[in-house]
Amino acid sequence: MQFTCGYSVSGKVIAVKDGDTIEILQDNKPYRLRLDGVDCPEKNQAFGQKAKEFTSSLCFGYTVRAEISENDKYGRFISRVYLPSGRILNEELLKAGYAWHYKEYNKERRLADMEDQARYKKIGLWADKDPVPPWNFRKNINSSDKPVSAAGGNFVGSANSSKFHTLSCEWGKKISKNNQVFFKTKEEAIKQGYKPCKSCKP
Repeated sequence: MQFTCGYSVSGKVIAVKDGDTIEILQDNKPYRLRLDGVDCPEKNQAFGQKAKEFTSSLCFGYTVRAEISENDKYGRFISRVYLPSGRILNEELLKAGYAWHYKEYNKERRLADMEDQARYKKIGLWADKDPVPPWNFRKNINSSDKPVSAAGGNFVGSANSSKFHTLSCEWGKKISKNNQVFFKTKEEAIKQGYKPCKSCKP
């Protein structure tokens, strides 16, 4: 699917909020730009800070051009951002392995291929054995005030150790909420590369 441009703005990058969100200033008017088609790790997630630093190194303080397609529910402008060199910031993040292709909102094959190449090379976040997609990370945080059993699964895994446990396992209960991943079945956990706890033997 080709990117459909609504209009474009140019301005100096005055802030980098995280890997996929920047702020520019045009005619003293700030625009908060959410990069189209990519989703970077959250700031408090593995590789989140590195993704932010990578974005900063490419654009902070420079004048960029943003092709804006729409506004999201947070008032951000969904954009494709062109760097002074002509390269596209969204694509550079994918090629360097600091973002997922956000397939839920963008179907471009070109971007999917860039993610696949970074995965194959095991660069950036793909060097991690089992990186957690940021949409799963956010979902787990949003459900952190609920009982474990209500978070969507019968087993809980640790994104850091790649082990999974029964909900009643003493080791499973020690997993920090930001590091929890839930599975409905044992087969689902194993398919995603998680190993059963040797204590609770799920």
